[in-house]
Amino acid sequence: MKRRFLLQSLVAYGLFSCTPRPAQSEQETRGGGVPPILAESWSAYLKGFVQQDGRVIDHKGGGISTSEGQAYAMLRAVWMNDRETFDRTYKWGVDNLNSNIRHDRLWAWKWGKDNDGAWRVLDRAFAFDADQDVALALILASQTWNDPKYGADARRLLADLWNIGTIVSGNRRVMLAGDTLCGAASCRLNPSYAAPYAYRIFAKFDTARSWNELVDASYNLLESASALTQTGLPPDWVGLQMKDGRITIGDEKDSVFSYDAFRVYWRVALDRQLFNDDRADRYLKQSLGWLVREWQMKKRLPAVISASGQSRADYESIEMLAALAPALRFVDSDVAAGMYNKVAARYSGGIWAEKDSYYIQNWAWFGAALYNGYTAPFDRMRY
Repeated sequence: MKRRFLLQSLVAYGLFSCTPRPAQSEQETRGGGVPPILAESWSAYLKGFVQQDGRVIDHKGGGISTSEGQAYAMLRAVWMNDRETFDRTYKWGVDNLNSNIRHDRLWAWKWGKDNDGAWRVLDRAFAFDADQDVALALILASQTWNDPKYGADARRLLADLWNIGTIVSGNRRVMLAGDTLCGAASCRLNPSYAAPYAYRIFAKFDTARSWNELVDASYNLLESASALTQTGLPPDWVGLQMKDGRITIGDEKDSVFSYDAFRVYWRVALDRQLFNDDRADRYLKQSLGWLVREWQMKKRLPAVISASGQSRADYESIEMLAALAPALRFVDSDVAAGMYNKVAARYSGGIWAEKDSYYIQNWAWFGAALYNGYTAPFDRMRY
């Protein structure tokens, strides 16, 4: 029985096949070969969520499309060396979320069916995380396919992202969540938007702006946010006090660790893997202690956790476990394996858990890629 379970788990990982295959070379083991689970699930995602014209559909969201969804598809496409999908998802985003919609190069975050039955942009506000992922995907595409036009588009987008999407508060430049979330005295910030690995890459590519400031801002934001909760886990949302740059905790809804905040750990883990920053190590070890103990006691993690450590959901989030697993490799490998095993057990035929959930499919994929050490094409951007 134990042997059967082990084989089933290995098959789910994409690490075992009933057909013998030659041993991998060191280069393939270190990222030269695409893990089968990533290739199969990418094909399934294209069939289930990406229209022929390049629109990415959020079925559970009522058929809407978002800048986040388009950006995830672009990032995964360059990760999989799929230029055709990259080009059509990028074109759909430019044509429908920016052209004749905004006066800059940022993307409106929400597109769908309006009350009059017409399909159009429903909210013109930009979302910082989506636009930074679009810019990152364009930079990676310029390097992967040796095409400078992607790089030129990235630089234009980065100029607007810097000028519109960042401000100086408390003598520190910070990333806004969007252009509609600031009042006279404070702004709402989303810690899971902080992507230090991306800012390091932007700094190499766009020398006209001091993107490394945002690396420092990222770790300051994450450490300040985690200090606000009894668990040490960052909240989904925090407040930025404009006068002095203080980070503050919000109401019960904002202060939980859930749907948004779990992405923090995937982003920090990627920064740790690519750039080996001591701050990444320190943050992971200091902020994940409560979560490790919770898993060790219960072998499960609620999908919503209050700032005081109370469960606010009676179910688990597969996408949360998938994003946490690669981060926990640097803290407790047994806990990381336990989480990834649970994710792998919900995988079948290219789909994780809920077949209509585009969010699960994306974050389970990103988690599997990083957990298995497959970080192409980022590897050529290391320094």
